[in-house]
Amino acid sequence: MASNSASIDPLPAAAVVFGTGLPSWLMSLVVHLSALTVLSIYLQGSPRGADVEATRTGGIVLAKVSGGATNYLDDGEESGTGNNSAAAATSASGGSALPELSEQPLTSGPQLPQGDGSIGVGALPGELPGSGLPGATGMTQGSGGTGRKGIGEGSQAETSVFGVRGRGSKFVYVFDRSASMSGYEGRPLAGAKRELLASLQSLDKIHQFQVIFYNDKPHVMNLNPGQPAQLVFGDDQGKKLAGNFIGGVVADGGTRHMEALLTALQMRPDVIFFLTDADEPRLSTSELQRIRARNRGTSINTIEFGSGPSSGRYTFLRQLADENQGKHAYVDVTSLPLQ
Repeated sequence: MASNSASIDPLPAAAVVFGTGLPSWLMSLVVHLSALTVLSIYLQGSPRGADVEATRTGGIVLAKVSGGATNYLDDGEESGTGNNSAAAATSASGGSALPELSEQPLTSGPQLPQGDGSIGVGALPGELPGSGLPGATGMTQGSGGTGRKGIGEGSQAETSVFGVRGRGSKFVYVFDRSASMSGYEGRPLAGAKRELLASLQSLDKIHQFQVIFYNDKPHVMNLNPGQPAQLVFGDDQGKKLAGNFIGGVVADGGTRHMEALLTALQMRPDVIFFLTDADEPRLSTSELQRIRARNRGTSINTIEFGSGPSSGRYTFLRQLADENQGKHAYVDVTSLPLQ
């Protein structure tokens, strides 16, 4: 059956919403305003100019909010970055930065044991323990209180004891102080002391020396009790201290040459002045050989004290000087002045 109604077009969307009969320009305005309103609402969800936080990795995150700023320190973050974050947080809060920790001082190493100032009982290489000879450590350099260390090459002095001359930069005086040196009204020991002090006056402040008075055992001048005896510089201080030591020496006891001579050789001097009035006990052939074996270029000068004119005999003191690049002198103690 044929329809009596005509074909009807659907109404525009605007006509459906707002009704019919509205002008087309008004409907277009309404549509555009609606679109602008929706766009404005969308943009307000992410305002322009807002800070965009960096993407963080997963894990434990420490954060501190101060003054509107957020500072992060990841677990495992490098120490340099952590320090920067801490500094930034401190700056944001208005505080001052923490001071850096200074390095702790190194702990000093173990100290050497201190003795009582007496001569040690260490044995030389090849010596039997308990021989009474001091160890060589610390005996070849340094000073007995002047603070210097070593001297330059070519700085030599020439000095003498009872006319026997020696030349070098390091000198050791080994003098007998046994009871026999007090004989003849004390002339031997007094004369030996005068010559020793005069010989020291020939030394300059760059030269070094040591004094050993011996009887049954060697007695080394030690200006630093508790430390190994050392060579002393020939400056005013060294000479004054030596004078005090020499002035306190007295004659007493028996005579043993060997320990005193080996002690002097350990100090590696250029010259040794060895003085004794003892014809007995003699140094044996084996002892003389040991001295030669231990000698490393030291000249050993010998001064022999006796009563009356020299007999001219070839004594062990002459042999000791001949075998060790030294010179020998004989002194009649009866001709020495009194104290």
